[in-house]
Amino acid sequence: MTEELGITDTTCGYCGHALDGRVYFCPSCAKPHRAMEIGLPAPAPPFENIETRLRTKAPEVWTVFFTFLSVMMVTGWIGVAIWGKDDFGAVMVMMSVALFVTTAACLFRYWSDVRPLLASTGISKPAAWIGMAALIPLLALNYGYHSFLIGLLGVELDDYNSFFTSAYGPLVFICIMPAVVEEIAFRGIIQHRLETAVGPWLAIAAASVVFSAAHFSPLSAPYLALLGGLLGWMKWKTGSLYPPMLAHFAHNYIVVRFFDI
Repeated sequence: MTEELGITDTTCGYCGHALDGRVYFCPSCAKPHRAMEIGLPAPAPPFENIETRLRTKAPEVWTVFFTFLSVMMVTGWIGVAIWGKDDFGAVMVMMSVALFVTTAACLFRYWSDVRPLLASTGISKPAAWIGMAALIPLLALNYGYHSFLIGLLGVELDDYNSFFTSAYGPLVFICIMPAVVEEIAFRGIIQHRLETAVGPWLAIAAASVVFSAAHFSPLSAPYLALLGGLLGWMKWKTGSLYPPMLAHFAHNYIVVRFFDI
């Protein structure tokens, strides 16, 4: 016990009195025989609120988000200026290519984060199949929610198939590329970094909100946040980006191929 408290002698070197390991001074002459801090519990770590943890542990999150947002806005404006709104398919192709290049740059920069998420397929995890099954009620909600908005507000949703002259256009630029690009950006980098700062649940919620905001669709924002939450949960539980990529592709394909609202 005395050795654990830093006491090497059993008697006071000044007065010769027997030392008491429970105190740091000699009970007879009050001469200190060990440092006062020895034996005290370790101090509690300083309290950090969410804002502090985000700023210190995940500063890259907002850089990646605003980079993607800026690329989408700038290429969208340039595309509309070149082709106009009547040829929105060309604008979408331009935006998709720009986002693909941006994702490649971010993937190179944050490869250490994304590499483990691409090393395993995650398909064998139950969460992968639970997430895929959850797409069924989610797609039903999508159809009902947007049908309700159309009936209530009289709005018309974009027919993505009409943007492209080829049937492969929607498949590539609405289904495949967003599934790869957005999952790497929002789940592989943004959510993954947030998990280290604020934990998985808050990270999923925050990544879902920014995922929804990046689509520039106020009416669809609640539904997109819910979809982002499902994809984020799949990434977290499987430890892989492939299940949310597959679910993202399946979701977009079904909406583009079969939904006519």
